[in-house]
Amino acid sequence: MPKTDIILALIHAKDWDGLYQHFRSASNADFRKMEVVVRERVMPQLSNQDFWEAYQRLLEYRRQAFLPCVLGAAGLAKDGTLDFRCKEAQSVAQWLHDNSPESLAKIVRMALPMLVSAEQIEALFQFAGFHDERECVAVLLKESTPYAYYVLFNVLRRAADNQSLLHAACLAIMKKNDDMSFNMASLLRSYFDLIDIKSTFSLQIEPYELSYIEQSYDNFLHVLKGKRPKV
Repeated sequence: MPKTDIILALIHAKDWDGLYQHFRSASNADFRKMEVVVRERVMPQLSNQDFWEAYQRLLEYRRQAFLPCVLGAAGLAKDGTLDFRCKEAQSVAQWLHDNSPESLAKIVRMALPMLVSAEQIEALFQFAGFHDERECVAVLLKESTPYAYYVLFNVLRRAADNQSLLHAACLAIMKKNDDMSFNMASLLRSYFDLIDIKSTFSLQIEPYELSYIEQSYDNFLHVLKGKRPKV
């Protein structure tokens, strides 16, 4: 039986002792191959609940080896069934909080690029206990997707009194030097009245248009793409 089928069968049977024995029987070289098999072939075949339960058991066995298995949830994210709030996911979050809190930040950095909605990103932050705006901004600035920019916009709205954070975020986005990022920087400059940021943006937003942007993701995306607000 191929290794993928063996491991998948043990997970479906919730035979964790058998799974651990299977790992322990492998040589170091074979175990490294199993890490790849689990991440790329096994985890993507699991339902949301099975994914999180297996993920915790894998972390309990060897956290550093299996932490990247969170990437196996890309298919769940794509089809909309990934749930960071289910009891199995919350159990993972609690276990990591108790045993390796620094790993939660690593999971956020790994998982963020595979998420396909603003709601998923916000749920990921809640899962990891990311409540500090500066922490969220630092992670979001590494991404340039519309979803990440929308969440960043909302995080900065909550931190509107932190002028240094607003300026730093806007300048960091400008340095990305692509059309969408320039539009995002223009949006932030207009929305937060960052008049000391001197740059010429092709996207010009009038003050009366700002309330339109904050009403919905679709409105935000419309402007982010460089289109005039529908007011």
